[in-house]
Amino acid sequence: MRRLALLLVLVMGSAVPGLGQDAQSQAVIDKTKAGKLIPISDVAVLMMGAERWCYNQQESNCAWSDIYLAVDANGASYEISNPWSEETDISFVDVAEFREDRYICETGFDWVPSVRAYERDDGNAIEGRALAALKAEIYGQIAPADSDDCFDYQYQGQDKAAETVTLSQRHYVDGATDPSNNSVVTLHFNKETADALGWYW
Repeated sequence: MRRLALLLVLVMGSAVPGLGQDAQSQAVIDKTKAGKLIPISDVAVLMMGAERWCYNQQESNCAWSDIYLAVDANGASYEISNPWSEETDISFVDVAEFREDRYICETGFDWVPSVRAYERDDGNAIEGRALAALKAEIYGQIAPADSDDCFDYQYQGQDKAAETVTLSQRHYVDGATDPSNNSVVTLHFNKETADALGWYW
């Protein structure tokens, strides 16, 4: 835990999101071998170094994506964006905790009040009663308080020209993981490229 705290002091003090591949992220990459598990203290550095985490990327679209907003010794807050339906994209803020210098775990945080929504065809914001109805629909299908899954990460590789890093995310439910639930995560360090990403349904 002390190692994680010291690393996060370095990250918050000298790594500024939005400036491309930072020295702290590159130091983590340089010492990590392909196929090896990454300590969550090192993952935390990559969280704040990258502009966006893109899951199961296809061309310039993601199944869903994360932008990490803040990390500390205990966990992280992050904005998730993904399609809710064929017509609607949503973004919301969730909170997770770090465990055993290995896992990031859901905490049952109620993220639904933070939901923002957009029409997929034109990007127009969904507001007012329509947004309230969408949030009620989400509550009808998802119980955020029951979310307690955990995840860890294996390093896959770096594309320096594209300013990306690839990880494999393993998903644990009640302590067990199924390889079919693994995701390939592409970390985008170039802001322009990250901002151009969309989501597929």
